[in-house]
Amino acid sequence: MGTIISCNLIMTQADRFCKCVKDVSKKITLRRNLARTKEGAATAICTKAILWPQGRTIRRFSCRGKKAKLVTQKRKM
Repeated sequence: MGTIISCNLIMTQADRFCKCVKDVSKKITLRRNLARTKEGAATAICTKAILWPQGRTIRRFSCRGKKAKLVTQKRKM
């Protein structure tokens, strides 16, 4: 028979994005003129890694609280 996967294992796009920002901001080192904060640089890296392959980009996001919020828009080519 097939394997049953729990519904709790499915991560939303917002959860994946917030987890990526938190992980990358811990590991990143800033260059002088490219980014002002670690979170800004991490947001750019995660946007390119997670959203761009799907043809999306950020409109608004928030990772505070229990529920992550991510509003995306279609990426201009």
